[in-house]
Amino acid sequence: MKLTFATLLLLLSAVSWGQTVTSQEISGLIQDISGSAVPNVTVTVKNGETGFIRTAQANESGYYVVSNLPIGTYELSVEVKGFKKFVNTGLVLNVNSKLQANVRLEVGNVTESVTVAADAVQVETATGEVGRLVTGEQATNLQLNGRNFPQLLQLLPGVSTTFSSGFGLFGGYGVNNSAQSINGSRTDTFSWNLDGADNKDNGGGGNNFVNINPDAIAEFKVLTTNYSAEYGNSAGAVVNIAIRGGTKEFHGGAYEYLRNDAIQARAYNATIKPELRYNNFGVNLGGPAFIPKIFNTSKDKFFFFGGLDFKRLRQGAINTWTVPSPAQINGDFSALGAAKWPKDPLTGAVFPNGIIPQNRFSANSYRLLQNYPAPNFTGSGGNFVFPTVAPLSTNQYILKGDYNVNSKNQISVHWLRDYYESLQNLTNLALYERHIPGTNAAAHWTFVANASTVNSVQFSFTGNVIKEKVGIRANTLFVNDFSRKGEGVNYPLIYNAADFIPSISISGFNGLSVTPLNFDNFNRVFQWKDDFSKLIGNHNLKAGMMAMRSRKNQDNVPAINGSFAFSTSASNTTTNALADALLGNFYTYTEAGSFRQGWYRFTQVEPYVQDDWKVNSRLTVNLGLRWEYMQPQYSALNNTSAFLPQYYNPAKAPQIVRSTGAIVQGTGDPYNGLVLGGNGFPDAAKGRVPVASDPAVLALFHNLPKGTAQTYNATWAPRIGFALDLSGHQNTVVRGGFGAFYERIEGNFIFSSVNNAPFIQQSTVYNGNVENPSGGALQVFPAAVNNSHYLDMKVPRTLNWSLGVQQKLTKDTMLDVAYVGSSAANLSYQQDINQLPLGTALANPGVNVNALRPYPGYADIYEYMTGANFIYNSLQVQFKKQLAGGGMFNAAYTWSKSRTDANGYNYQPMDSYNLRGDWGPSSYNRNHVLALSYVYPLPFWKLGREWYKVAFGGWQVSGVTTLQTGLPFNVTIPTDTAGTGLTNQRPNVIGAWQGPTRTQFLAPAAFATPAAGTFGNLGAYAIYYPFFNNWDVSVQKTFRATDRINLAFRAEFFNVPNHLSYTGISSTYTSSTFGQITGATDPRTMEFALRLTF
Repeated sequence: MKLTFATLLLLLSAVSWGQTVTSQEISGLIQDISGSAVPNVTVTVKNGETGFIRTAQANESGYYVVSNLPIGTYELSVEVKGFKKFVNTGLVLNVNSKLQANVRLEVGNVTESVTVAADAVQVETATGEVGRLVTGEQATNLQLNGRNFPQLLQLLPGVSTTFSSGFGLFGGYGVNNSAQSINGSRTDTFSWNLDGADNKDNGGGGNNFVNINPDAIAEFKVLTTNYSAEYGNSAGAVVNIAIRGGTKEFHGGAYEYLRNDAIQARAYNATIKPELRYNNFGVNLGGPAFIPKIFNTSKDKFFFFGGLDFKRLRQGAINTWTVPSPAQINGDFSALGAAKWPKDPLTGAVFPNGIIPQNRFSANSYRLLQNYPAPNFTGSGGNFVFPTVAPLSTNQYILKGDYNVNSKNQISVHWLRDYYESLQNLTNLALYERHIPGTNAAAHWTFVANASTVNSVQFSFTGNVIKEKVGIRANTLFVNDFSRKGEGVNYPLIYNAADFIPSISISGFNGLSVTPLNFDNFNRVFQWKDDFSKLIGNHNLKAGMMAMRSRKNQDNVPAINGSFAFSTSASNTTTNALADALLGNFYTYTEAGSFRQGWYRFTQVEPYVQDDWKVNSRLTVNLGLRWEYMQPQYSALNNTSAFLPQYYNPAKAPQIVRSTGAIVQGTGDPYNGLVLGGNGFPDAAKGRVPVASDPAVLALFHNLPKGTAQTYNATWAPRIGFALDLSGHQNTVVRGGFGAFYERIEGNFIFSSVNNAPFIQQSTVYNGNVENPSGGALQVFPAAVNNSHYLDMKVPRTLNWSLGVQQKLTKDTMLDVAYVGSSAANLSYQQDINQLPLGTALANPGVNVNALRPYPGYADIYEYMTGANFIYNSLQVQFKKQLAGGGMFNAAYTWSKSRTDANGYNYQPMDSYNLRGDWGPSSYNRNHVLALSYVYPLPFWKLGREWYKVAFGGWQVSGVTTLQTGLPFNVTIPTDTAGTGLTNQRPNVIGAWQGPTRTQFLAPAAFATPAAGTFGNLGAYAIYYPFFNNWDVSVQKTFRATDRINLAFRAEFFNVPNHLSYTGISSTYTSSTFGQITGATDPRTMEFALRLTF
């Protein structure tokens, strides 16, 4: 083994290699009937659908490997003088599969042949990794709610989903791909690859740059544990998706899926059904590209696949608001009763009869209040009910080409464009459109140097653009014009950065928000990968490297149009917030003066070596090592700041007014403890960073790393696995392994750092009047630092291990049972380093918390740290059976336990000084999950023109049933009983918490407010939602137009029994609705489809 790894390291020092999209392989031993090796034999594999042929040479031990093969069904043949020709047909090579096909040669004439057919299911005898396959047939035959393919992951062992409806995966920024966890890992730790090209948005919470429709998926494999050192850039699962390709025969289809509210059941607690219109339609075509008598005349050289997919959704919602009455907007509060009449702030006396004279109104404020609609509803929850309809459309375009240049060279390219468009802010006074064109494109070249040496190179370009400064217009439900001039609003602005009316919030009523400008994003990722493989003896060696460069420009738009808050906390209050608004007496007015933009960058390089060692005919050992260089993201403008305690000087702390917490003007250094990364602003910052020439800001540079984060290099990731064929007949295999994996910290930790001082230009005025906001008290209060991070953040690391048995029960049935475990360290979370020690606020009555902080001059200081952990243990069982006629049955069961002290990258513990106090169940893990899926073509009357065969033949039933325990959730209290200045605290539990009825899930009497100066005894996420079950069924009738053309009508039923599983619970203790069910899964939903295939 020393020689093996020395050889690998020597190769790596001379040439660069990396992972490849065509990482599938067929290997095996060639022996005669006595079991003796037959050496130096040529092995030929052929894909009958494309005509692709590859040969390999067996070594002295009779061991052969045909590597870097495209997915497909192959025929393997061996011809040796003195032996009968051997042919093995039906070898199905799936994504990332390492198929073992041993050869037994019989003595005879080469003109004779022995043909064997591969079984429908195969145990994995060449690798110890845990990977789960989802076929293209499953993707198209199983009903998918919204046809969002990530739902298919719930059919696999080890997966715990956090969504209640697949249709709900339509997110604000594309399809949500972070709604599931695998093996206890966080939901944003997946790696998504399209034909080998990275598709993950590293700053998008796990979303992908592009979605792909199920009809364009050939298959995909989810590598969950102990996978090869070929794969990195993820501490969770790796999802490798293979795009459909062309074959020697043309194939394709067209489809239309539709649903509307007329055939849907009513949602939980809904009085009416909101509007729903959904259409998903598309076409696809694949085949050979040829020019008769000129190019590809044999139709085995060049193939193409193209697809179009379109979605059109209009999804309604019923909104309930609390709004002022017309009388109140005109100053008449008499209906409230004398005890609640507003008081004149000038005299302290109640306005006569509760009516405010109109000559006291603020003209600007009164004009803004006219935008409130009049009440139209009497009942609980509000007095104004209105519908909104959210339009959303997606356009998807896919092109793929495969070119078999010759026996030594193959080229593959793909281009996928996904365009997402939606209308946003439907309950806002200003609407805007969100446009997100995403791209995933790659070119891949495989070169076969000789029968034992293969090299593959891939370059990919991925990314998206998010544009939100388009389609800005007034929401005519409220206003016809939101400009200051159009609305007749003319109060003086502080910065004059926008000509839009301000947002207003009034205690006791829904606010009127105006967000006319939102952020734009331009994200591009360039990735290069190269992979070299060489068979030396019984060692299948690989060495490779991946290099990635990410460029993301993203801006941030603060409230440049201003925002008024009316509250009885104002010093000039009438004791009624709405009356304050009429007079124009606000509590706070906030206005910002500029946009902020970050140019975010990072480089990532990951070399690896891998040795798949065929120890003997029954044992394979997988050894690998990967090193992952992950440069922390930074802004190329050097305009992100962080608070580092070592740079805070107590002598420069400001004086704090103990009663109010305000900073005494003229005292202290406003940037005390803040630092900037790099050694100065680049030229590009001029004109983009307003404070780039400010000497006080320039003094914050201390030659720290860009992004104020050190690069952590101790990221060695060893991998080891084994597969032992107990009988030698590929029926029973024991498999296991161990591996280390690393995950890039999500980019949001740096993206919001542009909102910290000194880059935020924003003023907050207290206790003023709308007619002249800047005339109020311009008080400076300690600001919160919500997005800081430590200098020495480590890269999160996950360890995985597994041991299991695969048993082939029959040629089409397999059982897989495994113990799978994992643990993680260095996970990110947010610690408030300026939290008060326990009981501090209670020991200082009448003193504002900001006067008691460890770092005076600041409010909360949330630092991203990397010290959280999780541990996961599970039993995972999968039963698979292939049925005649293309049917299948799959059962996946997981029994698991997952514990963590931080459930997400920005998790904030109850006590920042005791992270381990939040150790408890992972919020994204279900302890028991059983997922059943099936496709059953009825076996009779498939052919024939008789009327009864036409009517009753060609039917297919498919379905997905999910039975699982509920997710854990947190119970909180709304007050700071611990005296720490924070309110994310938990109560005491003093009895059995189960409620008396299904809808009163929690018993309020079982909880109590902790004693002053203490934390509650209820653990984090210690209570679980109720049991969850869902039954989806599809019925399909196929009409055969010709031998090749089929037309299928499908009726799909989601939640067919219309059984509701509860998904929302009022969990704030002391709330009037505490413990009550507030939400449930979608009601029964019907969808019809028509599919033409040929």
